[in-house]
Amino acid sequence: MIRYALKCEKDHSFDMWFADSGTYDTLAGRSLVSCPDCGSTDVRKAIMAPGISSAKKSETPTLSPRAMAEAIRKVRAHVMRETTDMGRDFPDEALRMHEGDVEARPIRGEATPDEVKSLIDEGVPILPVPPEPPKEN
Repeated sequence: MIRYALKCEKDHSFDMWFADSGTYDTLAGRSLVSCPDCGSTDVRKAIMAPGISSAKKSETPTLSPRAMAEAIRKVRAHVMRETTDMGRDFPDEALRMHEGDVEARPIRGEATPDEVKSLIDEGVPILPVPPEPPKEN
């Protein structure tokens, strides 16, 4: 398959796919290629930049396992430093804060999967705290 950038006599630009260059030549020669805007069959190839694949796979930076573990440790340290541990009272306290029954403040604690689902269903904004990464040898 090959894609051509095309232009008609009225300077409308459009792209079309063909099985190969010979197919384009045959169809255009028989006036079977037409502009989708005006229907003109007076069509010619336009200048087109070639599609060249890059050797680069991704622009997304990746972290080494060691760097990722360090980032998790930093996030955990921040959460532990800036929140109050509610333990097993976390689900009830989070819901009371969400409903405005108690003053909102940063808290953390434990919740079962069913309690987490219930809090999410109620619209309570919660996030899991990542577990401590294993110590390096």
